Amino acid sequence: MTIESTAPSYAPLLRWIHWTTAILFIIAMLIGLYCGLQSPGTSPRRELLEVHKSLGETLLFLTILRLLVRAVTKAPSMPHDSSAFVRLAAGLNHLVLYGLLVAMPVTGYLFSSAGGYRLKYFGMFDLPRLFAGNQVVAHLGEAVHGVLAWLVYATVAAHIGATFWHAVVKKDDTLARMLPPRSAAGSVNDGS
Repeated sequence: MTIESTAPSYAPLLRWIHWTTAILFIIAMLIGLYCGLQSPGTSPRRELLEVHKSLGETLLFLTILRLLVRAVTKAPSMPHDSSAFVRLAAGLNHLVLYGLLVAMPVTGYLFSSAGGYRLKYFGMFDLPRLFAGNQVVAHLGEAVHGVLAWLVYATVAAHIGATFWHAVVKKDDTLARMLPPRSAAGSVNDGS
């Protein structure tokens, strides 16, 4: 079963997940960057890390939902004049973004769970600690999370840069695929 997209745009649910994920991902990334520059155990670093972790778990859920919806949804075609290199670069960038949207929350969870840190989802309930007290898992989770953060910065910058390149330089419909379809009402003849 395949759900057709509203050509030439992605299906509305995928567009909603994309923009919600983008906003939450950028907020989580900025919080993580800020907290990385602050001294451990200080306020507001502690409180912001709680928000960062909750955003990460939300992003993991949204990514799983997005992959499920994407599996049964037909994507709109890329602009016909897109080169093989552009298609390959776009595919790789999306693949890396999906991987990071899974790996970052998982490694953050491993680090927090094994390291004995709080795992309260937006202050409402505690997430289970599957690796409590395992210092090897804690150190591995922290190290991988830290290294992947740099890949996040580069990949997000490339994604946003490519979006601007398509919209401003190429002036093609790549960005329009992730926006609501233009309505015919916007081009009504005024009778002149």
